Amino acid sequence: MTEKGEEHVADAEHKEEKPKRKFHVGKRLKIGLIVVLALLLIPLAYAGYVYAASPAVIRDPKLEHYHFRMQILVNGKAEDFSTQAYQTGYAKDQCNANLPEQPIHFHDNKDQFTHIHWEGMTGGMVMKYYGWNYIGGMNNALGYKLNPLSDPQKVTTHGNYLPAIPEGSKFYIYTGDENGYKEKSFDDWKNQDLEQFFEKTSNFPAHEQNQQTSLLDKVFPKATAHGGADDGNDGEAGEETEEQKLTRINNMIGNIVIFVQKDKPTDQQIKDRFNDLEPLSDSTCGG
Repeated sequence: MTEKGEEHVADAEHKEEKPKRKFHVGKRLKIGLIVVLALLLIPLAYAGYVYAASPAVIRDPKLEHYHFRMQILVNGKAEDFSTQAYQTGYAKDQCNANLPEQPIHFHDNKDQFTHIHWEGMTGGMVMKYYGWNYIGGMNNALGYKLNPLSDPQKVTTHGNYLPAIPEGSKFYIYTGDENGYKEKSFDDWKNQDLEQFFEKTSNFPAHEQNQQTSLLDKVFPKATAHGGADDGNDGEAGEETEEQKLTRINNMIGNIVIFVQKDKPTDQQIKDRFNDLEPLSDSTCGG
């Protein structure tokens, strides 16, 4: 082959290589765009999941402050909520309207006495908070507090402390007191706002606190959750008894006994639990 012929072949090979380089550049560009889109979409997808998996009462919580007494018996053995595993500390006598970090508490080494500090809690949330998840959602969390959006906070559960549920067990739910009781639906307990479930409205003026007008109230907002003044005439005709007064000042909305077992409890077994309610005491702002 002549020298000119060799140059012609070399030029042809050189021309054929150019499209290949363009192809490689285009492929790298596409991969880069896919990576960039993935980096943008993954956080957005996770943010959407966080929002969807967080109930509205968790995403944007409102201050509340009421109590109810809860007893849980698994195959006849009552869980003791006064043990250290269930207890949480708190700043006593802190009479302010700051939203607590967590919505549900046991404290003061008391059994049964369940403290609710956020609006809209359900029995399902209470059970999940201590280890029985019948409402789904995130593992080990009720969801994310997204108010403000700039500071999302995971509302973690207290822990898995409730006992294992024996195979074949059913939930038998009762509300009432020493004067009587009624059976309730497990689904209602699991899904309803606790005020709706107990058919009693909290006397805590949570929304009114957001309408305070005085400068003193704005500087030192009070969590005076527990009702009106005592006139000192307990027991007289038309006046509240001591028990009624303690129920009011503790903002007690009800009592619940949950039997977890194969067979329905007897009437006497149910009555025995409602005759063994944790006594009420004078409440404090820290309660």
